[in-house]
Amino acid sequence: MLSRRRLVSWLFFGSLIVLVASWVNHDRFDPDMRVHPAVSEEPLQEPVDQPEFTTRANDVDYVVRPKFRYELTGLVVSFKRFSEDYGLHKRWNDFINIADVCVVWGENATEVDLNAFDFVNGEFTCRFSTRSEAAWRSFDKNQLSNNHLITDVPRVRDLIDELAVGDQVRISGWLAEYGEPGGPFRRTSTTRTDTGDGACETVYVADMEVLGTMSTAWRKLFWLSLAGLLASLVLWFRTPYHRLRQD
Repeated sequence: MLSRRRLVSWLFFGSLIVLVASWVNHDRFDPDMRVHPAVSEEPLQEPVDQPEFTTRANDVDYVVRPKFRYELTGLVVSFKRFSEDYGLHKRWNDFINIADVCVVWGENATEVDLNAFDFVNGEFTCRFSTRSEAAWRSFDKNQLSNNHLITDVPRVRDLIDELAVGDQVRISGWLAEYGEPGGPFRRTSTTRTDTGDGACETVYVADMEVLGTMSTAWRKLFWLSLAGLLASLVLWFRTPYHRLRQD
């Protein structure tokens, strides 16, 4: 009969292997994911006569200049939250830009094999690549955008803090310029067809809604294996250790 300690060891190492594998595959897209109909639509943009206004973040004043009313519904493929404690945003006193969120919509969200791509957000960019020529040909580069999200709405900030890859989100607000009074302003792209420096949308988010989240077997296995790992550690230290008696 297998000893209790050996069973606990198997539980520990098995849980550890599954934990690592599920973490590596945590953000793999579910090919059977149900996509909200609004994700198939192009972003809505219209001119707006909205006066500039002042807001405050982390004891710093900012001026926001709305340019277009904007509504974007998309599937999150990558993102980067910014910290008030380190990085370029701290160095530049840019505390109102709380995250960059990269999304896709249209056929990119419904027809393309997104698992064939790697999406990575930097401080100000979203980069994507694939080794599949077929996937590259099927991908519409005009149905992806990286969005600098600025907001002073507590509920929106909370939603962004909980954002995950695979979420389907609706973002409403304005394409806007912003900056400190008397200082330089960060501008915004006003078209989805540009590339390179300045191609990102700067969005003042007045409202945000999560229309759907992604639940995959890998994500469920992550929590299950983490529980198994913790349980094995508890059992290990509660299991008596019997030395073999030497004659």
